[in-house]
Amino acid sequence: MPLSAAIRPSRQTACGRGLGARPQAGRLSTALLLAVAVRLAAADVPTVPGPVIELPKFEVTDSRLLPLPEKWLYAEVPGFEILSNISERETKRFVRDFLLLQEVIREIMPGLMGGHVPVPTALLLCGRGKGFDEFLPADGSVERYGSNSLFFQSPERAAIVVDFAIAELQLEGDTRLESDPYRAFYAAYFRFLIRRQLSKAPPPWFEEGLVQLFAATEFDRKTIVFAQIGDGFGAEKIGDFNRLLHQRALMPLGEMLAAEPRTRGTFWAAQCYAFVHYCLYGLDKKKQQAFIRYVYRLNDEEPTEQLFQECFGKTYKQFAIELRGHIGFTAGKKIEFRAKKGKELPEPPPVMLKAGADADVGRLKGEVLRLGGHGTSARNHLIAPYVRGERDPRLLAALGLDEKLAGNDARARKFLEAAAAAKVGRARAYLELARLRLDEARAGFKNGQGQLSVEQVGAVLTPLFTAREQPPPLAEVYALIAETWALSALPPQEEHLAVVLEGVVRFPRDTALLLQATLLAAKRGFMNRARELAERGTKVARDPADRDRFQTLAAAFTQDAAPPAPTAAPEQPKTLDAYLVKPQP
Repeated sequence: MPLSAAIRPSRQTACGRGLGARPQAGRLSTALLLAVAVRLAAADVPTVPGPVIELPKFEVTDSRLLPLPEKWLYAEVPGFEILSNISERETKRFVRDFLLLQEVIREIMPGLMGGHVPVPTALLLCGRGKGFDEFLPADGSVERYGSNSLFFQSPERAAIVVDFAIAELQLEGDTRLESDPYRAFYAAYFRFLIRRQLSKAPPPWFEEGLVQLFAATEFDRKTIVFAQIGDGFGAEKIGDFNRLLHQRALMPLGEMLAAEPRTRGTFWAAQCYAFVHYCLYGLDKKKQQAFIRYVYRLNDEEPTEQLFQECFGKTYKQFAIELRGHIGFTAGKKIEFRAKKGKELPEPPPVMLKAGADADVGRLKGEVLRLGGHGTSARNHLIAPYVRGERDPRLLAALGLDEKLAGNDARARKFLEAAAAAKVGRARAYLELARLRLDEARAGFKNGQGQLSVEQVGAVLTPLFTAREQPPPLAEVYALIAETWALSALPPQEEHLAVVLEGVVRFPRDTALLLQATLLAAKRGFMNRARELAERGTKVARDPADRDRFQTLAAAFTQDAAPPAPTAAPEQPKTLDAYLVKPQP
């Protein structure tokens, strides 16, 4: 029997009074899902043997410039690489709690567990000296004593850094708050889960409110408590909005709900938390439908007071009075799941901790430092283990990508060739290698005009097709495949175009990929397909300039599309939707 059938919810308020039917905990999280599962047939491409790879040499004039080997514990769990310099006992406790949290999320909001990341997320647990300090963003956006967790994200990698050493946080207005590294991690982890579901970021206040709401979840193997808030009479938990805002003036709602708020400090986050909690779990539940309607309308409309009033029936000031009442005396639903007798969440498997290898420590620290804007320090941490003789394929890939980002294409090419030869599992490494090979081939064109030979096409497509086979798919891979076929001296067949259409199906709103596919189809004479793609681009493009370009192309391709021969039976052309693999019911 699955645990979901063995756990029953109890209905209580934060103040202990009974309520009616509970709301669906996973409703909004499930709405965040954007998942398309398709797989299309594609033509093979020739494999081109590469030359012998000579790796770059680093001349170190002063070894003191490079960081010395560091002692970290290292572990891998599905989707995460963990570095820890807190104690082994505390690390194991943390990882067990983290794995149990994942089981909790699967039970009460499974929609959040969908989605993939190109490479495992880096999770750094800092507890010695000033280990947390070196990861603070270079732009100064986070005060040293104002936070005990950091979240970074790029299109390829995410990272969470948690400070276990700090005992007290110093917030705005000289407010002090006891540090809770676990709750800080929960907030960063839920932020990661939410963002990986979406093609664009949600409204800042909405994300922050959900993050804080989820971060307050309490659980063990037999009980899960969600959306519980202290009642203001001594039962508060660290970070509860009523504790933080009890004697503090509220920020104007128009400022809090802005698409680009002027401040995103602790008290702004607490007010977002109060607003989302009141709307979803307030005692009378009367705000839920208005709240959901407001969130959905923000997909296409600006967050004006008029829109707010149309959804909630109140001005900002009128609603703020209600919100102040909710903060002063918080009465709302909590959702409590209790396991039936003999049933509980499974015990997480034991974590296998080991001493972090020099290559792993340098690679993870270097890439996280790069995300925080510390370019020189990031490069030094990546280079140091390489200089000391490490040749791990993942380190070589990270070095190649870092050199590419720094504009050192020749060095990047050598590292990426070596990583690819070692069959590293990192799609972006193959993508950037293909891009460098294409750039080299195009450098031989006269006046920027030319075509790729069969061998050059194979050299570019080989790493691209390797990247295509590694999860998750990248839109840029398909766009570069389209660009390569467009330059080929040997015209591609329709089955080759099908590979690009696979990308369009997987990334239906990526206008850059749609444009590449449209131009490839037109250049190679597939005018009906080009028209279909241009028409689709017209429908999905949000930028007016992109929409106008697709409309112009669609009109031109409609004129150029050849009509069927009058003497032959009209052939039914395949539409783009014919390439969709529809999910089974």
